[in-house]
Amino acid sequence: MTALKAAIYWDDDLRALANAAGANYWHVYTREVCEQMGLCPADLPRSGLTPGGLADLRLLILPDLAGKYLSVDEKSALRQWVQAGGLLIGFATEGLGDLFGVRVEGEMPQPEDCYSLSAALRFSDAELARPLLPPSEEDTPIPLAAPVKLLRAGNECRELARLLSLTERDLRRPAVTLREVGQGQALYFAFNVAHSVWVMHHGRPILDDYDGDGKLRSSDAMILRPFPTSLPYTDLLVMLLRNVIGRRGVPFLHALPPLPGTGEVPDALFHWGGDDEALAGQQLPASEFMRDLGLPYHINIMAQPGEGFSLSKVEYDTLKANGHEPSLHFNFIDGVEHPYAFTRQDLQKQVDEYVAAFGETPVCSVFHWTVWNLWAEPAEWMASCGILSDNSHIHQPCPPANPINIVGFGFGTSYPYHFYSDWRKDNDRIRFLELPITAYECGYRQDTEVLDLKPLHRAVDLARYWHLTMDMFYHPVLIYAFPQCREAIKAALDYMRQTGLKPVHMGNDGLTHWWLARGASALAEASQDNGGTTLRVTTDWPDGVIVQLWWEGAEASPEIAGQARPHVLRDEHGGRWLYVSVPQGAHKLHIR
Repeated sequence: MTALKAAIYWDDDLRALANAAGANYWHVYTREVCEQMGLCPADLPRSGLTPGGLADLRLLILPDLAGKYLSVDEKSALRQWVQAGGLLIGFATEGLGDLFGVRVEGEMPQPEDCYSLSAALRFSDAELARPLLPPSEEDTPIPLAAPVKLLRAGNECRELARLLSLTERDLRRPAVTLREVGQGQALYFAFNVAHSVWVMHHGRPILDDYDGDGKLRSSDAMILRPFPTSLPYTDLLVMLLRNVIGRRGVPFLHALPPLPGTGEVPDALFHWGGDDEALAGQQLPASEFMRDLGLPYHINIMAQPGEGFSLSKVEYDTLKANGHEPSLHFNFIDGVEHPYAFTRQDLQKQVDEYVAAFGETPVCSVFHWTVWNLWAEPAEWMASCGILSDNSHIHQPCPPANPINIVGFGFGTSYPYHFYSDWRKDNDRIRFLELPITAYECGYRQDTEVLDLKPLHRAVDLARYWHLTMDMFYHPVLIYAFPQCREAIKAALDYMRQTGLKPVHMGNDGLTHWWLARGASALAEASQDNGGTTLRVTTDWPDGVIVQLWWEGAEASPEIAGQARPHVLRDEHGGRWLYVSVPQGAHKLHIR
C-alpha cells in the first residue's frame, strides 16, 4: 500500500525572521495555492526531515530555502525519500541542485519592488503543460512576479516551461523542470510560486492614484501591465502543479460542488450579481427577470450621503422571497474629495446604516467604482464588520473607467481567494474572500441593439475549459433599462444549453459560503494499492463535494459503503481526470 499524504514544509522561525526584517514571508501563501488547487496538505516541521518523518508522505513542497539551511543528513533523507517514490517540489529552493538536477547561474530580480513583474514563462512540455491552454493560445506568455533564478539544467531534466524576458525574449533557460529520481520525481520552479501568485492576487499596496484616473481603485493595485488580462495566469501555474502532483496519485477537492439535487458533476460555476447605483424602482424588476429565468441573483444596495437607501425594507424582503441576495454597495465616491482613502470607521458607519435599514449583516459586498486603498487592510476592516467577501477586484486595467463587454482576469484568477495581512501582522490569513470580477456586462453594448456575443461566449467557453467559477456581473439598473442587456443574459443561457454545458448557478453569497465550506472540507487517509484508491472525505456542504484524481484506466468504479457514486472521466489538460461526487458527511471512498 502506498500512502498519498501531502505536506508543506513549515519553519515558523523563517516567517518570524522575515517579518522582523520588515518583509513578507511569501511561503505563507503556499497554503492558499494549495487550497485553490484543492490539495489538503499537512505542515511538516524541521523535525520531520528524517527518513521516519518523510516515510508516510507522497508529496512535499519546499519554499525558497537558503543554500546553507539544510544539513547533510536532511539532504540525504530527502534524496532517499524521493528515490523511494516521493515527489519533491522546490519553489526556488537552494542547496538541492544535485537532487533537482539544476545549477543556478544568476538571478533576475524584480526591477522595482517585491510587487513588480520580473520575467515570464511559456509552457513547453507537450504533455503536462501546453494542453493546459486552449490550442489557439498555447504559446501565450505567463508573467511572473518574483525573483527568478537563471538555471542550467542537466540532460536528465524535462523542461516543462521556458523562461522569457518581460519583452518575451527567449532566454534559452528553463523556468520549470521535472527530473526522474529513482521511483520518485523532483519538480523545480525557478521562482517562488507562492510569491508570484500572492502579489498577482493582492496586487501592490495602493498608496497613490497609480493609473491617473483621479480615484483610488482596485485597478491601481493591478500589476499585470503590459500583459493582457485575457487569461488567468495564476490559475495556470496552479494547474501545472496539479498536473504533476496528480500523476503521483494524490487526490484533490474539485473547485465546483455537485449539482444540487442530482449530485452530478458540473462543468462550470457562474455567479450572478450587480450594483443598484442607488436608483429607485429598478431592483425588483431586475430581480423578477432573473427569477423568471431560474437564475440566482445578488443585488448590492447603495445609499446616497444624507439620503439613505432607495430600496425599502418591504422591497428588500421581496428580493429575498424571489430567492435572491441583497447586500451592501459601499459608496465612497459621492460626497468626498478624490482621490479618497476610506477608513475602517467609514466602512463601519455604512455597515451600521445597512443593518439599521434591513436588519442583516451583508455577506458579500462591493465598492462603488471598485474603490480600494492600501493592501489587505480593507479586507481586515470588512471582516471585523462581519462581512465575509468582496466583489470589487476588477477584471481590466483602467482607464477606461468602466470596461464593459470584456472578459478579463486582472488579478490572475477566476477563483475566490483569501486575503493575508502583511509582515506587520505576521502574514496572518484573514477570514475574508475576494470574488474577482471576470465577465463584466458581457454580450451587449448600450449604444446598439445588436448583441456582441463573442466576449460572452468566451466567458462560457473558458469556464467550461478550466471548470472555473465565473463572475457574471450585470447591474440591475442595466437589466431594467436596456432590453439588449436582458437579451444578452438569455443568450448566455441559450449558449450553455446549445453546447451541452452542465452549469451550477449561484449568487455571490452562495459562492462565498461554498468556498468557505470547501476550504473546511478534508481529504485524509488516502492510499493506493492494486485494489485501487481509498480515502476519507469529510464535508459539511449540503450538496457534498467532488473528489478529483488523475486516472489511468478506461473506466472507474467509485463506491461508498458498496453504493456506486456519480462520476465522470474527462480527457483534458493532457491526461485523464476522474471526478467523483461525494455526499455531505464523513465517508470512506473506494475507487477501483
